[in-house]
Amino acid sequence: MSLERKRWVEIGVEAEREAVDDLLGLLSRHCLGGAAMEDLRESPRWARPERVVVKGYLPEGDDETLRKIEIALLLLSRTAAISEPQVRVIEPEDWTEAWKRFFPALPIGERLVVVPTWVEFEVQPGQIPLYLDPGMAFGTGLHATTRLCLIALERLLVPGMTVLDVGTGSGILSIAAARLGADYVDAMDIDPVAAEVAHENAALNKVAERISVSHATLPGRPLSRAPLYEGEPHDLLLINILAEIIIDLAPSLPDYIMPGGACIASGILSEKAAAVQNALQAEGLSVIEQLEEDGWVAIVARRPG
Repeated sequence: MSLERKRWVEIGVEAEREAVDDLLGLLSRHCLGGAAMEDLRESPRWARPERVVVKGYLPEGDDETLRKIEIALLLLSRTAAISEPQVRVIEPEDWTEAWKRFFPALPIGERLVVVPTWVEFEVQPGQIPLYLDPGMAFGTGLHATTRLCLIALERLLVPGMTVLDVGTGSGILSIAAARLGADYVDAMDIDPVAAEVAHENAALNKVAERISVSHATLPGRPLSRAPLYEGEPHDLLLINILAEIIIDLAPSLPDYIMPGGACIASGILSEKAAAVQNALQAEGLSVIEQLEEDGWVAIVARRPG
């Protein structure tokens, strides 16, 4: 099944700029098709002073997630200047055009560049392009959580390492790891559609032979119906999900990290960083670095050798 041929539900919320990070975080967490921001600065200042529209995309028929988003937006509207959500269905032929407006080539870190396949981009010496199409699962590099993971990954990955990507989404982190020289990558997601998308993106980037993608999860998520991952420990573990889920999975993480190996945990709001650090340290992992951007945090921790 190809995600590009599905019909999508677009949730659009107009907001003042101080509410953008909260909106992007909320929609990115729940929307399989990702979230993006549309600037309204071309409108007269008296009409829409410094306002933007934040949009998220769900596959049509995911009514349960849509209800969760609507409730979360209602709660957020009590403390933030946001409009009521505008919901519409996007036909498959309109999906690519919807994403093209938001998704330019995006340099990240020292060498990585996330490149939409429709953008003409001349790769410069030393750059490593990561090619993605629209309509893919969360993880385009547009959100701070993914950028922080990519920056930490670029610093930590040594060619020949093995990598475990928990909650792979679009597969962008796995692809980056392979392109940076990982020997092989095991990627997993509790959503079988996301797992399929990650496999398609790996093939698009010609690294599918070094990335194994499965519908799976780690021990510690009793509400998930995904099978448990049964692989071996890896040199580097990536987990870009949510603070609460990272805390739930923390007791199992050391079992999947080689002695002396590291973990990059992201998707963490800054106010929850201390709780995640405490959970990782309680399992014997040593926090060695914390990266921050726009109210989001990525934590790098190491298992003693």
